[in-house]
Amino acid sequence: MSFEAYLNCFEGGEESYFPTSIIEEAFAPFITRREAEFSCWVVTYDVASSADLYLNLDPDDASQCSGFTIARPPDDPRLYDALWEILRATNSAVYCAGECLPMVGRAETIPHLNPDMVEALGSPVVVVDGDEIRTRLEQS
Repeated sequence: MSFEAYLNCFEGGEESYFPTSIIEEAFAPFITRREAEFSCWVVTYDVASSADLYLNLDPDDASQCSGFTIARPPDDPRLYDALWEILRATNSAVYCAGECLPMVGRAETIPHLNPDMVEALGSPVVVVDGDEIRTRLEQS
């Protein structure tokens, strides 16, 4: 796979932050490298399956982030399971360019999303697991 996917957190329609430790817990033990200069974490599942996570860190507090871009998401279910864990723990949405609707892990997240994003990308769907995230992203 060579597309990019995005995860962004919102609170009351505005960009919001959550603890970076949530990402660390979801992707552990697969974080193999951290490139501080680019706020990039490399996640490796096996020799042929890795992705780069470009974190959107809070400029005032690097222990917080508003989300991340996933470059080159691999076809590995552990990646999508980690995304689902993050969606369940935060007011975040996963989306990508194309026909893919934004995805959230809880219905309670929907009122927090940015209305402009919903207008542009469509009404979000509540996903129930990592397999559903992978299927929806692959269809875009």
